[in-house]
Amino acid sequence: MKILFNERVAQVYDRWFEMKKGSLADWFEKELMSRIVELNPGGKILDVGCGTGNHLQFFGAKGMKAIGIDISLPMLRVAQKKLGQPNVLCLGKAGALPFKEKSFDSVSLITTLEFVEDPLKALREAVRVSRKKIILGVLNKYSLIAISRRIKGIFRPSIYNEAKFYSIWELKKLLIKVLGKGNLNWGSALMLPLSFQEWFGGLERIISFRKNPFGAFLVVGVWAK
Repeated sequence: MKILFNERVAQVYDRWFEMKKGSLADWFEKELMSRIVELNPGGKILDVGCGTGNHLQFFGAKGMKAIGIDISLPMLRVAQKKLGQPNVLCLGKAGALPFKEKSFDSVSLITTLEFVEDPLKALREAVRVSRKKIILGVLNKYSLIAISRRIKGIFRPSIYNEAKFYSIWELKKLLIKVLGKGNLNWGSALMLPLSFQEWFGGLERIISFRKNPFGAFLVVGVWAK
């Protein structure tokens, strides 16, 4: 995973979830995840690329035992302050997870594949340490929000300039290479730009949470063999 998230970026990233647009996007993304995959209380989950711990808190609220790993020490420092729990965070790479085979019930990679140098290697590692399922949350290249981010990146620096966005078809191809044709479920959310949500939020709730290849956030759940 590329080390793009320094101290400044970590703070800005974490504050995003407290802003109106960020909290709205966060709600849709987590609601989608809850609908696509069953998050069983008591299950042990590894969040690869855990960042500042936003999804660790989410999994914990679901009654799961969540462990986070990230390559960015500044991101982990912010996460530690938020979580206030020792021994739940680990510094490491998505492509070389320091865990034994089948150590976790589930492994999640949420906005992580976009920044890893070798997505196939990261997925193979996730499969190696998972007993049951893999959860992917990925930014969709074929969405209005992705196009907007690319355009903005032309005029000002952005971490998204370093990201590789994916389509659902590309994700399926990657997963077939790693797992073959397995049991897979997916959906998307956030069809409309975030600036439209104040006026068209009701419409967004209708068109989100479906197998729509153009939502800004894709969630894929894959059940390991």
